[in-house]
Amino acid sequence: MVCVHFPCAISNDCPLCFPKALFEIEEKRWGCEPIIEIFRDGEPWALPWDNNFQFGRVKTAMILNCIDTIEAFALATNPGGMFPLPIIQESDPDLVIQLQTFSIFTNSNGDIIEGPYLRLDRIYNGKKTLHIGFGQQKAAALVLLKDNLRSWLRSVHGWYR
Repeated sequence: MVCVHFPCAISNDCPLCFPKALFEIEEKRWGCEPIIEIFRDGEPWALPWDNNFQFGRVKTAMILNCIDTIEAFALATNPGGMFPLPIIQESDPDLVIQLQTFSIFTNSNGDIIEGPYLRLDRIYNGKKTLHIGFGQQKAAALVLLKDNLRSWLRSVHGWYR
């Protein structure tokens, strides 16, 4: 069967056509703020170099604004320096999201990880104010869950396109 994401590929090689794991979200609280956690096969997402995969409203909006680029990253065969990345302009002219790819990165524990990584930086008035980053597995999960993320953001924020 031909892949709908990349017509030249076989669908069972595509992480979006046939994900190797079941992904789901669960709402939680961090203090009084709603956040979501993405689970993989019913368990918190904990890789040897990673903690749980959870984030709040602002990072969810950043992800949804960049979902096309995240999908391209999830499917790329050479994602470390794969393509020129866009700068996404949000509705506020002073707020942009800058995207970068890396072939190696340092995690929050200070460990050096060799593997493709996509980082989204929220820039407000010329200063980086917030970021989120992930590898291809998490990117694929975000793409597969984009409708759930959008619904969750609407439910806690009251609106989202």
